[in-house]
Amino acid sequence: MKKRVASALLLCAVGVTIAGLQCGLTVRQYTVKSDKVGEGKRLRIVMLSDLHSYSYGTDQSLLVNKVAEQQPDIILLCGDIVDDKKPVSGAQLLLQQITQIAPCYYVSGNHEYWSEDADVIFDMIASYGIRVLHNESETIIVDGEQYTICGVDDPAANGQRVRRSYGESKDYLEVLRRFESRPDDTFNILLAHRPEYIEEYAQYPFDLTLCGHAHGGQWRIPHLMNGLIAPNQGFFPEYAGGLYACGDMTAIVGRGLVRDWKPRLFNPPEVVVVDITD
Repeated sequence: MKKRVASALLLCAVGVTIAGLQCGLTVRQYTVKSDKVGEGKRLRIVMLSDLHSYSYGTDQSLLVNKVAEQQPDIILLCGDIVDDKKPVSGAQLLLQQITQIAPCYYVSGNHEYWSEDADVIFDMIASYGIRVLHNESETIIVDGEQYTICGVDDPAANGQRVRRSYGESKDYLEVLRRFESRPDDTFNILLAHRPEYIEEYAQYPFDLTLCGHAHGGQWRIPHLMNGLIAPNQGFFPEYAGGLYACGDMTAIVGRGLVRDWKPRLFNPPEVVVVDITD
């Protein structure tokens, strides 16, 4: 009897694991409401992060088609689209096509800097007509409504490869102070690769912050564990993926797009869609 129970439990565990590993590309949707947006108005964002030069189908067709199906007003890229070790071609195939779908904005991740060819990478990205934001902002108007998009460079720009330190945090906060004077009547969006700084971002006048980097915590158990381990957050990361309320700011952490030697358990790679409405 005990052997039968043990065998049944083992089969159940194997079945659950197999099911969890079936992580095809998915679309995850969020809605953020704000009284800064006029009645009946909407801004649709597609956010992509952490591709690490991975390719989805021939010529990135699977991923590009997923993005196009969402009919975004803008596409925001939150770093590590390019990897520091893999060939850049997978990223190039994506970048050269999505500019035909909607205006695109990009902020750096750590791997662009780890490549030691960051300037070359950023020039390549910009060559496709993508706006690379280096600690700066740009105002856009969509359907008569004004929005500000702010972008902050990853701390790796200063040579930081290790867990966040006092010096790194101090430098990062100094950069963020550039955005203190954002207009109160405009919806302000921050693009920042690293989610471990969400509480710092919330000290500034951002209505929405979009991040990547955590890869969804790699392994998840739905309703029990949102992520097992994430870079710079360690085990059981607080900001592994999903929507978080932090004061007056909403933060959304994308689970990323890369599929590599590290298995993703109940953690499918995702295209993030955010609708900002009244």
